[in-house]
Amino acid sequence: MTDVQERLKALSIELPVLGAPRYAYEATVRCGDLLYVSGQISRTASGEILQGCLGDDATVADGVTAARTSALNLLARIHDAVGLGNVQQVLKLNAWATSSRDFVNQPTVIDGASQLLLDVLGDAGRHARTALPAHVLPQGALVELDATIALRG
Repeated sequence: MTDVQERLKALSIELPVLGAPRYAYEATVRCGDLLYVSGQISRTASGEILQGCLGDDATVADGVTAARTSALNLLARIHDAVGLGNVQQVLKLNAWATSSRDFVNQPTVIDGASQLLLDVLGDAGRHARTALPAHVLPQGALVELDATIALRG
Protein backbone atom coordinates (compact mmCIF):
# COMPACT_ATOMS: atom_id res chain seq x y z
CA MET A 1 0.00 0.00 0.00
CA THR A 2 1.39 3.42 -0.96
CA ASP A 3 1.56 6.44 1.35
CA VAL A 4 -1.30 8.05 -0.58
CA GLN A 5 -3.47 4.94 -0.27
CA GLU A 6 -2.70 4.79 3.46
CA ARG A 7 -3.64 8.46 3.88
CA LEU A 8 -6.92 7.96 2.02
CA LYS A 9 -7.73 4.98 4.23
CA ALA A 10 -6.78 6.84 7.43
CA LEU A 11 -8.99 9.76 6.39
CA SER A 12 -11.86 7.39 5.49
CA ILE A 13 -11.92 8.86 1.98
CA GLU A 14 -13.14 6.98 -1.06
CA LEU A 15 -12.54 8.67 -4.37
CA PRO A 16 -15.68 9.07 -6.46
CA VAL A 17 -16.10 7.18 -9.72
CA LEU A 18 -16.43 9.81 -12.41
CA GLY A 19 -17.74 9.35 -15.92
CA ALA A 20 -16.45 10.89 -19.09
CA PRO A 21 -17.03 14.62 -19.60
CA ARG A 22 -20.42 15.49 -21.08
CA TYR A 23 -19.01 18.01 -23.52
CA ALA A 24 -16.24 18.23 -26.15
CA TYR A 25 -13.14 18.27 -23.95
CA GLU A 26 -10.86 15.87 -22.09
CA ALA A 27 -10.98 15.45 -18.31
CA THR A 28 -7.16 15.45 -18.26
CA VAL A 29 -4.42 16.06 -20.78
CA ARG A 30 -0.86 14.92 -20.28
CA CYS A 31 2.06 16.68 -21.93
CA GLY A 32 5.40 15.19 -20.93
CA ASP A 33 5.65 15.30 -17.14
CA LEU A 34 2.69 17.67 -16.74
CA LEU A 35 -0.94 16.74 -16.25
CA TYR A 36 -3.62 19.37 -16.81
CA VAL A 37 -6.90 18.61 -15.04
CA SER A 38 -10.05 20.24 -16.41
CA GLY A 39 -12.47 22.07 -14.14
CA GLN A 40 -14.10 19.91 -11.47
CA ILE A 41 -17.29 21.22 -9.94
CA SER A 42 -18.77 20.53 -6.53
CA ARG A 43 -20.68 17.39 -7.55
CA THR A 44 -20.95 14.67 -4.90
CA ALA A 45 -20.40 10.97 -5.57
CA SER A 46 -24.20 10.55 -5.65
CA GLY A 47 -24.47 13.16 -8.42
CA GLU A 48 -25.86 16.04 -6.34
CA ILE A 49 -24.38 19.40 -7.26
CA LEU A 50 -23.60 21.54 -4.22
CA GLN A 51 -25.01 24.91 -5.21
CA GLY A 52 -25.54 28.36 -3.78
CA CYS A 53 -24.02 31.79 -3.61
CA LEU A 54 -21.56 32.70 -0.88
CA GLY A 55 -22.69 35.78 0.99
CA ASP A 56 -26.27 35.11 -0.08
CA ASP A 57 -27.73 31.63 0.53
CA ALA A 58 -24.48 29.71 1.17
CA THR A 59 -22.24 29.97 4.24
CA VAL A 60 -18.47 29.73 4.43
CA ALA A 61 -18.94 26.21 5.84
CA ASP A 62 -21.08 25.31 2.80
CA GLY A 63 -18.31 26.65 0.58
CA VAL A 64 -15.61 24.66 2.37
CA THR A 65 -17.67 21.49 1.90
CA ALA A 66 -18.12 22.30 -1.79
CA ALA A 67 -14.38 23.01 -2.18
CA ARG A 68 -13.51 19.65 -0.57
CA THR A 69 -16.01 17.92 -2.87
CA SER A 70 -14.43 19.54 -5.93
CA ALA A 71 -10.98 18.53 -4.66
CA LEU A 72 -12.12 14.90 -4.30
CA ASN A 73 -13.21 15.00 -7.93
CA LEU A 74 -9.86 16.50 -8.90
CA LEU A 75 -8.03 13.70 -7.06
CA ALA A 76 -10.26 11.11 -8.75
CA ARG A 77 -9.39 12.53 -12.18
CA ILE A 78 -5.68 12.39 -11.37
CA HIS A 79 -6.05 8.85 -10.04
CA ASP A 80 -7.88 7.74 -13.19
CA ALA A 81 -5.32 9.37 -15.49
CA VAL A 82 -1.99 8.45 -13.90
CA GLY A 83 -2.47 7.19 -10.34
CA LEU A 84 -2.06 9.42 -7.29
CA GLY A 85 1.28 7.80 -6.49
CA ASN A 86 2.70 9.40 -9.65
CA VAL A 87 2.08 12.96 -8.47
CA GLN A 88 5.37 14.71 -7.88
CA GLN A 89 3.77 18.08 -7.07
CA VAL A 90 0.53 19.96 -7.43
CA LEU A 91 1.94 23.04 -9.13
CA LYS A 92 -1.11 25.29 -9.45
CA LEU A 93 -4.68 25.17 -8.25
CA ASN A 94 -7.17 27.56 -9.82
CA ALA A 95 -10.43 27.98 -7.93
CA TRP A 96 -13.70 29.82 -8.41
CA ALA A 97 -16.47 30.22 -5.86
CA THR A 98 -19.94 31.52 -6.70
CA SER A 99 -20.11 34.69 -4.62
CA SER A 100 -22.25 37.72 -4.00
CA ARG A 101 -20.78 41.09 -4.88
CA ASP A 102 -19.79 41.78 -1.25
CA PHE A 103 -18.36 38.36 -0.34
CA VAL A 104 -14.56 38.51 -0.02
CA ASN A 105 -13.61 35.31 1.83
CA GLN A 106 -12.93 33.07 -1.17
CA PRO A 107 -9.46 32.14 0.17
CA THR A 108 -11.04 30.76 3.37
CA VAL A 109 -13.49 28.69 1.33
CA ILE A 110 -10.86 27.34 -1.07
CA ASP A 111 -8.65 26.35 1.86
CA GLY A 112 -11.04 23.39 2.14
CA ALA A 113 -9.66 22.11 -1.17
CA SER A 114 -6.06 23.05 -0.42
CA GLN A 115 -6.10 21.30 2.95
CA LEU A 116 -7.57 18.13 1.43
CA LEU A 117 -4.78 18.04 -1.19
CA LEU A 118 -2.21 18.37 1.60
CA ASP A 119 -3.93 15.73 3.73
CA VAL A 120 -4.02 13.21 0.87
CA LEU A 121 -0.81 13.97 -1.03
CA GLY A 122 1.42 15.22 1.78
CA ASP A 123 4.13 17.65 0.63
CA ALA A 124 3.28 16.83 -3.01
CA GLY A 125 -0.03 18.58 -2.36
CA ARG A 126 1.61 21.97 -1.65
CA HIS A 127 0.70 24.35 -4.45
CA ALA A 128 0.42 27.88 -5.77
CA ARG A 129 -3.20 28.98 -5.92
CA THR A 130 -5.69 31.47 -7.27
CA ALA A 131 -9.06 31.84 -5.51
CA LEU A 132 -11.56 33.99 -7.39
CA PRO A 133 -15.23 34.92 -7.12
CA ALA A 134 -17.65 34.00 -9.89
CA HIS A 135 -21.11 35.31 -10.63
CA VAL A 136 -22.20 31.84 -11.77
CA LEU A 137 -20.48 28.49 -12.41
CA PRO A 138 -21.48 25.55 -14.64
CA GLN A 139 -24.66 23.77 -13.55
CA GLY A 140 -25.04 26.21 -10.67
CA ALA A 141 -22.06 24.73 -8.80
CA LEU A 142 -20.80 26.53 -5.73
CA VAL A 143 -17.10 25.76 -6.45
CA GLU A 144 -14.99 24.78 -9.45
CA LEU A 145 -11.29 23.80 -9.45
CA ASP A 146 -8.71 23.00 -12.08
CA ALA A 147 -5.05 22.13 -11.62
CA THR A 148 -1.64 21.67 -13.18
CA ILE A 149 0.23 18.65 -11.82
CA ALA A 150 3.93 17.69 -12.16
CA LEU A 151 4.37 13.93 -12.54
CA ARG A 152 7.20 11.70 -11.46
CA GLY A 153 9.58 11.03 -14.34
